[in-house]
Amino acid sequence: MLADHEVIRRHIDEGRADEAIRLANSSLCLFPEDPILHYLKGQAYMKKGDWQHATNCFLQSENYDPQGPAAQTRQMISDIMAFYNKDMFNQ
Repeated sequence: MLADHEVIRRHIDEGRADEAIRLANSSLCLFPEDPILHYLKGQAYMKKGDWQHATNCFLQSENYDPQGPAAQTRQMISDIMAFYNKDMFNQ
């Protein structure tokens, strides 16, 4: 399984988010409770700028590993999404 994690990480690092998501989905069919796969899938969605799917993946990861990296990353996304100045949109 570690090899799958590394391959998915490499795809994310090299900007191939769609391939990373495809591989994560394939691996999740075999290991649906693997928190790292859910986390990596969330990382790939973040790379694409798809914050909703990323957050959902991080929540899934947290369900299986509440102390894992997904909790901090999900909180970071929530903070980013909550921090914007609506007044700036009209300038």
